[in-house]
Amino acid sequence: MSRWQEPQAIAELAREITVVRRPNPLTALYHWRYEIGVLLVLPYAVFTLFQAVGPIWGAVVLFGVANWLFYWRSARRFVRDRLRSVVVQHRLRTGFARARVCTLDGKLPVILWTKPRGDEVEVTVFCPAGVGYERIEQRRALLAAACFASDVHVYRHHKRANVVHLSVCTARLRKDAEDTAEDEVTPGLPPARRYAGQPDGAAIPLPGTFAGIPRAVRR
Repeated sequence: MSRWQEPQAIAELAREITVVRRPNPLTALYHWRYEIGVLLVLPYAVFTLFQAVGPIWGAVVLFGVANWLFYWRSARRFVRDRLRSVVVQHRLRTGFARARVCTLDGKLPVILWTKPRGDEVEVTVFCPAGVGYERIEQRRALLAAACFASDVHVYRHHKRANVVHLSVCTARLRKDAEDTAEDEVTPGLPPARRYAGQPDGAAIPLPGTFAGIPRAVRR
């Protein structure tokens, strides 16, 4: 081992044995914002409904909404895609911790924004000092396994080096690709439509629906 490789090896060893830090309370609330919103809004909405129309008509309304979600294909797809986005967020955080995508003091990247697009989930990640595109690119196979996905494409941000885009390919897309390939070996899966024609590592603009970086993730 040469002298210039020794500091890198020591840093890698320190990263592997470091203890991953727990997020601060504000960041933890940001991580669980969807679950907290459902636990707060859903019981209140059901209670208000029963108070307004009574228990019988309230049950009828709930039954009608359940049937509407079950039989309307677009509604089912909408709910399924949103649930899949939430699951991908939590699995990515677990993958970051287990694959040691963290700083030397154990700080993990923060997921800022997710959105389902077809058979993939687009994720925007804020990297703390000490973690960048290269580290996430090296661990993309482990992250794909953590998300129950077939592949994870990694892209740079066109202005900010501390912001990285991920395109998480779902297992259902892999199954469809295998079915259409008719037992032929495919070299890989294409990324989402938004990333079509962009090689891994290309600079991708930040989504227009996302503005700024929450103050909680900077701490």
